Amino acid sequence: MKRKFTALRTFFLLAFSLLACFALFGCDADEPSAPQVTDVAITAADGAVYGKAGELHRITYVAPEGSEVSFSVRLGGSAAGGGDYARLDEGYVFYTAGTYTVTVYAAKDGMLGSGSATVTIQSAELLGEVRLFAASGETYGKAGALHVLSFSSREGSEAEVTIEKEGEAATDAVYDGALRTVVFGSAGKYTVTVTVTDGEEHASGKAEIEVSATDAPEVGLTLGKKSAKENEEISFTRSVVFAKGDSAISEEISVLYRKNSREEYRAAEEETYFLGGEKFMPRIAGEWELVLSVLTRGGAAAEATARLTCRPAEIALRSFSEGRIRVQTGQAAEIGYLVTGTAENYDVTFDTHGNENVTAEAGEGSSVRVTAAQVDYFTVTVVYTHKVNRSTIKSLDLDFYSVESLTYAPAFGEDPFDGMPSDVLTSMGHRLYFDAHSCGGEERELTAEYEVVKNNVTAETGSNAVEILFAADDGVTPYVIVSNYDNNVARGKFLLRLTVKDPFTGYFAVAEKEFNVIPTTNDNAAAAKCIEDYVEAHADYYQMNGLDFSSVCSDSRHNMVLTKTGTIINRAHPDWALRSNNADNADFAKIGLSAPAQDCRLEFKYRIFAPNPNSGNTWLGIGLCTKTKDGWAGFFDLHTVNGKLAVTHSFAGAKNQQVFEEEMPLAKSGTTLYVCIDRKENGGLAEYTISVKTEKNGEYRKYLRVDFNVSDTAGNLGAPIAEYRFTHRNAGGTYSLEEVSLSALS
Repeated sequence: MKRKFTALRTFFLLAFSLLACFALFGCDADEPSAPQVTDVAITAADGAVYGKAGELHRITYVAPEGSEVSFSVRLGGSAAGGGDYARLDEGYVFYTAGTYTVTVYAAKDGMLGSGSATVTIQSAELLGEVRLFAASGETYGKAGALHVLSFSSREGSEAEVTIEKEGEAATDAVYDGALRTVVFGSAGKYTVTVTVTDGEEHASGKAEIEVSATDAPEVGLTLGKKSAKENEEISFTRSVVFAKGDSAISEEISVLYRKNSREEYRAAEEETYFLGGEKFMPRIAGEWELVLSVLTRGGAAAEATARLTCRPAEIALRSFSEGRIRVQTGQAAEIGYLVTGTAENYDVTFDTHGNENVTAEAGEGSSVRVTAAQVDYFTVTVVYTHKVNRSTIKSLDLDFYSVESLTYAPAFGEDPFDGMPSDVLTSMGHRLYFDAHSCGGEERELTAEYEVVKNNVTAETGSNAVEILFAADDGVTPYVIVSNYDNNVARGKFLLRLTVKDPFTGYFAVAEKEFNVIPTTNDNAAAAKCIEDYVEAHADYYQMNGLDFSSVCSDSRHNMVLTKTGTIINRAHPDWALRSNNADNADFAKIGLSAPAQDCRLEFKYRIFAPNPNSGNTWLGIGLCTKTKDGWAGFFDLHTVNGKLAVTHSFAGAKNQQVFEEEMPLAKSGTTLYVCIDRKENGGLAEYTISVKTEKNGEYRKYLRVDFNVSDTAGNLGAPIAEYRFTHRNAGGTYSLEEVSLSALS
């Protein structure tokens, strides 16, 4: 309390000293005069003895309305210390004998006035009356509040203060001898005893107080969700607002659980949940309650609760084989399958459907050990039943064919279709891959055939078909496409069969995969959104490399598919001419910079699969947008002429141009090229250079250089580049663009 009063007094003295200085230097005859403080008086209060140490004295004064009032206290010729007096709401208590001067300051309109009163405090008896007061701004008799202990003692004597609670030494009361303040920690009856010693003379006095608990704090607890699934992390917020002068002894969150509303909440076992920081994670399904409990230093307590319903974790089961799994009779085979989700929340059983010649038991991890006693076709069903909610069941059928020997049979890898996604868009397709090898200790080349064996794809209007384009012996990776040229609203499922053969032994293996066809529409934005959503859903399969499909149009939807390794493949066929009511330059993807760049580099991998059967050529257009993205400035063309690559452009106003035809590489079916387009400004010219290499780690060779006068006009090739757009000009064959990147060079 001493430091508190001293700091306040020092602050006000400095503040009003500054105000006084401003008043002295800044006033003149026309400015207002300093506020007058009059009738300052110090009197006895509440029947106390005037001028007696340890007694309460009231100070009265008159100050102008609206002025700010402050006080200072001096003992003799110097400032009084915190141990000499105490300032209360009702007035002052003086402890040390001597003459005190209390000055009242009034500040208004930048002017400072003051008035003073004095009081002479008589020498105290050995011990005056012991009293307790509420400190300024605190509440008397409340736990945690600050109280002033008032007593006077003879100068030179020594005082000792002890505090008891209901007859025993109080362990929750804090006394500050320098400031003569007491804080009582909890509710109850306290006795404060002051013992004064002066040589052989002793005197004691006491003050009693009944302390009540502080008001309960305001407590809140809020979960970020009211419903979640197992092992989902939930954020929560908590708030505690204490009564004045109070604080927490303990603040903890307890976790309660019940399986359903028919049961009582009970303390949750620690391994069934995670609680840390501001995060909560339920590990099992059911109903949860979090309780925030707060116990305060002032003896008050409060609680807040929040409830959460936890659903069973979703899991999915998938076989690594799309066809029948071959096992050898009489030998146990451990067959793995894929489980995604929280499998540990489920019990696992295996159903052999009453087949007495088959046994199935759990293997290591997500697998089943199967033993067949004879050659036969059979099915084992893997059943996952939720441990809490027994009605939540997931199952997976594994189809087997037991044979006498596996020595010479082809064997599939973990995924016969090599990770292809499980569905396709109407306007998109999949390149076909397989994962298989020959058995018997000798790797032999295998052949693969694909066949659409079941087609339930239908269209609302127009024609549609599920086709496999290019056979494996064409030297080009085949792919499957769903065609619906007019409205692109095909929907349904089809089943694709893969047959892998070992030509040496004649043995073969078969796998099947079902595809779900998702329709798009003729609306460009809706089609683009379908493609983007699809690619994002299979981010582990496709790499977009910054490409944007927002400008995709109807024609390009019908003439492109995505490759396995990324990005775009354009397809052309004699029956797939561009529709006559559209221009031949249909964007099918674009890539842009965050801000137009003077110097930039576009790179991509260009794989040629097959030419357009009508023209015998492939043709890729690369459009440029400059400064703003509201139009094209023109385009470069990469096309094949007699099996060689040719590079041309449609830009008007070129200053200089060089074509290095002798450096043009071969561009046949199966060729892979790496293309780089650089734009650099030099000496008032914007130079574009197209370079190509045939090996990823090889050196680029220049094939076309063209430059233009530098200009800031949008749509002029001399303006900074904002965006490149790819277009399938002239239905230019079948090719892919992969590893696309665009970056500013300065």
